[in-house]
Amino acid sequence: MSDALKFLSNTLSAGAGLATGLEIGIRAGWRNQPRPMPHQLAPLLENPLRLAYRNPGETLGLFGFVAEMTALDLGCGSGLFTAEMARMVGPRGVVHAVDAQLPFLARTEQRLAQAGLAERVQLHHCGAYRLPLPDASVDLAVIIATLGEIPQPLQALGEVKRVLKPGARLAISDEILSPAYRSSAYVRRMAEAAGFRFGGKTGTAFCYSMIFMNDSMNDSVNGPVVNAVTDPASTRSNAGINGV
Repeated sequence: MSDALKFLSNTLSAGAGLATGLEIGIRAGWRNQPRPMPHQLAPLLENPLRLAYRNPGETLGLFGFVAEMTALDLGCGSGLFTAEMARMVGPRGVVHAVDAQLPFLARTEQRLAQAGLAERVQLHHCGAYRLPLPDASVDLAVIIATLGEIPQPLQALGEVKRVLKPGARLAISDEILSPAYRSSAYVRRMAEAAGFRFGGKTGTAFCYSMIFMNDSMNDSVNGPVVNAVTDPASTRSNAGINGV
């Protein structure tokens, strides 16, 4: 190998090692000190590369949205998923979009207005520990690439449990490209520690989605997600999210 090729090879190897080390450092920092994604990075949420594996309709379609339900989007960010939720719940449904950063809520509000969906969504500027919602008022809560940004995830999940109706559903999804990524095993431990019952999982370590039930399944739970989840205690078949 010529000296020039050796130099190029060593440079590329060093660059790859530096990038890997930087990524590990960023992830370690986020894990040791969880914090919200800065709103200045909002364009990354809508990057075409992300949308290639994070199509809002496909992701949310696994969770069992039905018309006229009340949904919660915890950590709504730029409203990418909020708008699709609003379409799914229909004109008689409602989506509560929560974020701790006003610039994110402003982007969400603008997106909803442009799509003609603003009347279906209530925006809330608050954190995850004290949601401005009544007890047992939500049919489906969704947390996408957000749980790892919350310093006290158990407290946040406990608050989500408070606002969910008995038998309602919690959907948690994450992706490895998020610096605050948490594994599905970790998320399941946290959700079960908060009192949720595991319903099913789909995807891979790169990008996964999980369903949890608030208390035991009962007759008040209906809609596509029930048929989409194979629960260990039931004989329902899978149509999207696999129970394990």
